[in-house]
Parts: sequence; structure tokens; C-alpha cells
Amino acid sequence: MIDLGAFGSITFDLAFLSSLLSIVIIDLILAGDNAVCHRHGRTVPAAEQRRKGIVFGAGAAVLLRVMLTFLSPSC
Repeated sequence: MIDLGAFGSITFDLAFLSSLLSIVIIDLILAGDNAVCHRHGRTVPAAEQRRKGIVFGAGAAVLLRVMLTFLSPSC
């Protein structure tokens, strides 16, 4: 157990470790998504394809974050 003073304390139990693993996995997924977006941004697609990519990409990002928010364990 680590005492953080006014911020409380951290206990390294199963709940903490599973929450930490969830955060790491979500971060890796979103980092991979960013890498794909940056690679896609280096090529110059046609205007219609670029518009579809922006709309679908933003929609997928919002949907993914909402889904992961509901699936994450509550504290």
C-alpha cells in the first residue's frame, strides 16, 4: 500500500491491477488508431474519399470511446 496523503492511498490488489491493465490496453488501441490515421494523412486521397474518412473515423472514435467507457469497471 502506498499512502498519497490527501489523495488517498493505492493498494496493489486485483481490482487495481485489472484497472491498470484496462487503461494500458485502451491506450494501446487508441495509439494504434492514431498511427493509422497519421499514415493515412500522409497520402492525399480524393476530396470525397477524404470527407468519408473524416466522418467515419470521427464516428468510430466516438463510438469506441463510448463503448469502452461503459465497459470499464466503475470505481
